[in-house]
Amino acid sequence: MNLVYGLAFVLIAFSLTECTTKEKDKSNSNVEIETTTASMSIEERAKSEEFNIMEVMVECNDSFRVETSYLESFNKSGSFPDETDKTPKCFMRCVLEKSGVASPASQFNVKRTAEIFPQIRDIPEEDIVKIATECTDRPETCKCERSYQYLKCLMETVIEKFELKR
Repeated sequence: MNLVYGLAFVLIAFSLTECTTKEKDKSNSNVEIETTTASMSIEERAKSEEFNIMEVMVECNDSFRVETSYLESFNKSGSFPDETDKTPKCFMRCVLEKSGVASPASQFNVKRTAEIFPQIRDIPEEDIVKIATECTDRPETCKCERSYQYLKCLMETVIEKFELKR
């Protein structure tokens, strides 16, 4: 439940999108540089045992705001209530990039996903590797949409395979 509230807090900052026009992409080039720089410090922290996904979410909150209800919905169902809203999707992209799960080119690291996912759900790492591997082949070209669909695939599968059986 703490994760839901932490995600909600972070998501409250999502009002920019990066998938609409080339002008926005150009104007956000400094943001991408800052993201890369921030990722480096987080990656360094990630190598230690002190890595905390909540810290990453708080950092992403500076750029993207999302309502608590969106995070609660995602946590319960694996999807957002309004899938046309790009802001929470870009929040997800930010979290994935800063945590080392996604590269700036939106390639997903299955091993890193399995290392971090236990902070969100109590699922064995080997199961997360299998699920994440199935979710990595994404057709989306928008980085925000691609990140959201990756996480949606992961969460929906985890909910279906592990939580509905309980």
